[in-house]
Amino acid sequence: MKAKILSAILIFGVFVGVFSSCQNSPRPYIGEYTYQSDGKLTIGFVDYGIDVPITDKMGQMQIMKGDEKGTVAIIKTSITGDIKRLDGEVVDGELRIDEYTYEKEIDLDTIINGKAKITYTARGRVRDNTIVFDDNYSGFFTEKETGAVGTIKSNNAITIAKLND
Repeated sequence: MKAKILSAILIFGVFVGVFSSCQNSPRPYIGEYTYQSDGKLTIGFVDYGIDVPITDKMGQMQIMKGDEKGTVAIIKTSITGDIKRLDGEVVDGELRIDEYTYEKEIDLDTIINGKAKITYTARGRVRDNTIVFDDNYSGFFTEKETGAVGTIKSNNAITIAKLND
């Protein structure tokens, strides 16, 4: 009787261990994807705000196994040729992209011109060979002519990445 109880506990323990390790496995995310992003960045000043389209709209993304257990390395290449190397990890079945900070010139004719310092993070889940990311952008913008500083935040930003065949 004790042997049966011990066996049942042991089997249950193995099942829990295997299931919990699968929740943090990057394996379902590894591959080459074509991505498309949508949404806007809102630059807010004291008196007004302006919406700016996300410029990194389409491209290719390669997700590779990282150096440590559960981590990934991501190479994101936009169709304009911009390349970003991102890091992330899989936690509870969700791919979480670490903070990535970059600077970008934003020139919208006579409306607004200046330099943005943007921090990007994202969280996504894989569903049927597609990853749906909720993108988060934040940071600061300095207007070139006046020196006015505004805040940057994302507005309904999303990325859909479909696994290439």
